[in-house]
Amino acid sequence: MHFCVGEISAMGELSDRFAELMARMAKSDAELFRTIGQQNASVRQMVDELTVIDAPPAASESAVLLPAAGLLPPDQCELKALKARFGKLADAQSWLEAQIGQAPKKPTWAVIEQTFRQGSWPVAAHGRSVSPKALTAAEVDERLAGLEQRLQMRLQSLESLLRLIAEAVVQDR
Repeated sequence: MHFCVGEISAMGELSDRFAELMARMAKSDAELFRTIGQQNASVRQMVDELTVIDAPPAASESAVLLPAAGLLPPDQCELKALKARFGKLADAQSWLEAQIGQAPKKPTWAVIEQTFRQGSWPVAAHGRSVSPKALTAAEVDERLAGLEQRLQMRLQSLESLLRLIAEAVVQDR
């Protein structure tokens, strides 16, 4: 197969544009995952603050509860295993930040271990230690519905942006 210089140049230009597009998409994906991770942490905190724990669940109820999704298998979330895998705290923090976004503050090994187990950074309290009155299920549902709407709008705007980028690439060909 023989290519002329013009075809090779055009192919190189297309390859460069594709690489730029992929880099922008990777950056927007990282921002999206960071946003979703922050939203998940906020929802968890809201639910924790709003839920009144009267008694531990009955045996039949506890079978229905799902465990928190860790970032590694449970045996690899032990502090000793994490130190063996990453060696330095900074390396473990970098890996976590690549997976779930920026750490809220400089974490300790205990925070790193907790984050690996729970799948999200711990959320700092916002000055409110205990809610004076627990929310009803309807109020929690209402707040979650609002959050869902905001997330849907964000996803739609990202999809629109990706469509525009794809159209621009197609038109440049």
